[in-house]
Amino acid sequence: MCRLLGAMSVETCSVEHYLLEAECSLFKQAVKGRQSDGWGIGFYVGHVPIVFKSEKAVYEEEDKFREVVKSTRGRIIIAHVRKASNPRGLPREKLISPENSQPFNHSKYLLAHNGSINIPDEAIKRLSSYREFIRSNNDSEVYFYLLLELIDRENDVIVAFRKVEKTLKEIFEEEKPSKFEVPFTSLNTVFSDGDRLYAFTRYLIDPGKSICYGDSPLFEMCFKTDGRNLIVASEKVEKGNWIPLRNNSLLVCWAEDNRIEYEVLDFNE
Repeated sequence: MCRLLGAMSVETCSVEHYLLEAECSLFKQAVKGRQSDGWGIGFYVGHVPIVFKSEKAVYEEEDKFREVVKSTRGRIIIAHVRKASNPRGLPREKLISPENSQPFNHSKYLLAHNGSINIPDEAIKRLSSYREFIRSNNDSEVYFYLLLELIDRENDVIVAFRKVEKTLKEIFEEEKPSKFEVPFTSLNTVFSDGDRLYAFTRYLIDPGKSICYGDSPLFEMCFKTDGRNLIVASEKVEKGNWIPLRNNSLLVCWAEDNRIEYEVLDFNE
C-alpha cells in the first residue's frame, strides 16, 4: 500500500521533519513497508502546483529524496511513496515510471491516493473532457480525473467527494467485472485546490494494522495541528496527539485569521 502525507501552514514552511527525521517519517515508512515503486512531492507557488516525481524507491536514491525534501517549501505540501497496485494485471515495466508516480497534478489541483481502483478502464469510459489527460497506467490517475470531473459537474469539492464512491459503485454494477468483488479497496486521498487541503479516509477492506506502531487500521488516516500548522498522514509519523480520521470521513482545512482551521465531515451521517 502507498503512504501519504499532506501539510498546510499559515506561512511558507518545510516538512523535512515529517518526511525525513521523525521516528516514523514518510521515508522510514517507505523502508519499513517496502514502498518501492516511486515517490513524489508537490507544493504550490501561488496557485500553481510544482511537482517532482521519481519512479525509484526513496531508499534507493536517498540523497536525491533528501535534496528535494530540503528544497521544498510551501503553504501546502503533498508527498507520496508508492507501492503499485495493478488491477489490470500489467507487466511491471508498464507500471513504473515518473508518469505513474504520484502526486498527480492538473490545473490548480494536486492529488495523492492510497488504494486500488479495480475498474480503471470501465471508469475511463465514463470520463468526458478529462479522458485525454490520462498519461499513465496508474489506476489512481483515473480516480484523480474522475474526481475532477465531479468537481466540475457539482462545482463543489465536498459534494464531489461525497459522490465519487457512488459513481464508482454504479459503474461497477453496470459493468459487472468478474475479477473483483468491490470497485475499489480504498479512496484514501490527500488533495488540494491551492486554497484548501482535503484528506479523505474511505476503505472497503481491512488489510491489517499500521506499518510503524501497529495501533490503528492500515487504511485509517490521522492528523494533528498546533493552530498554525496541520499535518495529515496515512498513519502517525511520531508519537503524540494525533486525531484519527475515521472511515468515510473528509478533513477540510483552510487558513483564516492567521490560523489553520479545519472541520471533519462524517459521510456516514
